[in-house]
Amino acid sequence: MGRIDSERDNMYRYLLPFLLLLILSGCSSKKVDVDYDSLFQISSLSTFAVVNKNTNKLYLLDNERIIDAINREMESKGYTSVSVDKAEFHITFHSVIKEDVPSNVGIGLGLGTFSSGLGLSLGTFHGFSSDEGNLLINMLDSSTQKIFWQATLKSKIKELESPQERIEYFSKTVATMLEEFPVRSTK
Repeated sequence: MGRIDSERDNMYRYLLPFLLLLILSGCSSKKVDVDYDSLFQISSLSTFAVVNKNTNKLYLLDNERIIDAINREMESKGYTSVSVDKAEFHITFHSVIKEDVPSNVGIGLGLGTFSSGLGLSLGTFHGFSSDEGNLLINMLDSSTQKIFWQATLKSKIKELESPQERIEYFSKTVATMLEEFPVRSTK
């Protein structure tokens, strides 16, 4: 019986950290999808303007927070914010909120041993739902209006109770989305 207990202890020693890692990776942070035109010469750009084409009037304050976050992030990368008519490239964004998006959460319980052929497994599905937000940021050549770089982020919307929480949330979200946009070289 001691050998079986030892095998079970070894199994738990290696299996539990793996399961914990698997569970935590399922709750991982936001994933940004970035796409760009590899032939476009971003290195020649220095000035930008954020053009708000978002027509959703319900979230005017959040739109302003997104614009401020984009401006801060781009200026931290060495670009200069100018008026739309003087900008070398324009930045647009679009946000969509989908309500009551179903979750694919399942909970399972299993029981068994290495030495026996007997096993028991129970599983259940819980139909949780939450709101989901999509934010799209586009970079467009101001002369041709062609998109040369874009980032998309889809995430669950969490409750933000204060204006400061909303500012911090949008600042972090935009910083994550623009992380891969090149820093301006000052040659």
